[in-house]
Amino acid sequence: MKKKISVTISDKILRDIDSIVDNILIRNRSQAIEYLIEKSLNESKTAVILAGESKMLSRKKSKKRYALKINQQTLIEKIARKLSDSGFKKIYIIADHNTSTNIFKIIGNGSNYNAKIEYIDEEVQEGTASALKKLKGKIQTTFLVVQCDLVLDKLNFKELWQQHLQDKSICTLLVSSSIIPQKNQNFGQITLDGKKVLSYNERPIPKKLTSSLFFWGVFLAEPELLSYPGKSLEYDIFPGLAKRRLLSGIVTNIPHLHAHTPTDLIEIKKILRRLD
Repeated sequence: MKKKISVTISDKILRDIDSIVDNILIRNRSQAIEYLIEKSLNESKTAVILAGESKMLSRKKSKKRYALKINQQTLIEKIARKLSDSGFKKIYIIADHNTSTNIFKIIGNGSNYNAKIEYIDEEVQEGTASALKKLKGKIQTTFLVVQCDLVLDKLNFKELWQQHLQDKSICTLLVSSSIIPQKNQNFGQITLDGKKVLSYNERPIPKKLTSSLFFWGVFLAEPELLSYPGKSLEYDIFPGLAKRRLLSGIVTNIPHLHAHTPTDLIEIKKILRRLD
């Protein structure tokens, strides 16, 4: 659905706008303005990387998972490059001070990625929602959230972004149909009705699984999410939004590549070669 509006534009800018009308892809002034606005918005999006090292970290999970390497690149380098290439030019990294310092040594302030990276210290770890709420007031528009130990190479963020905006949800989770739960690994289980998430369970009992859909570790949200009560996204906010039918899900069959340990990288590299 499109709406007709009235705007005042200088003669010079109007001439510049008219110059991109090619009568093939862009047939008139209105299409030119719409194209330029969409292009500008797509090149100035905001992303958040959750990188805190949990005090309850499993013995099987490596510390500094963001520094694990694939093809001579650390995961955090690959994530920063992927986000920037996808139009996310403002990136927040939320982590404890030591982790932020270590990540800064790897990717700096983002200048090498044509992005601006800002580090938010998580002085006291109270949960993923509490960490994200440190951005309240800083984020005024739609934003993307990813975990620091994911391989995002095959995801199409532009497509996910557009679907989220079309669905008009407060939050849209990327949902995996390819995860096989392993012992001592938590993947939030999701039940869907169309695109609406009916339930979210972070610790499902393996013998009582109600669906084969699980949280991918990536989601898009509106700033209102930062005002919802709860310290944990997975235990408080996602389940609460699901009950109120305010949570959406986009299902993908792209393999969920989550690097908990160096051993995981061996399997991830095999999968990436197969996908290529």
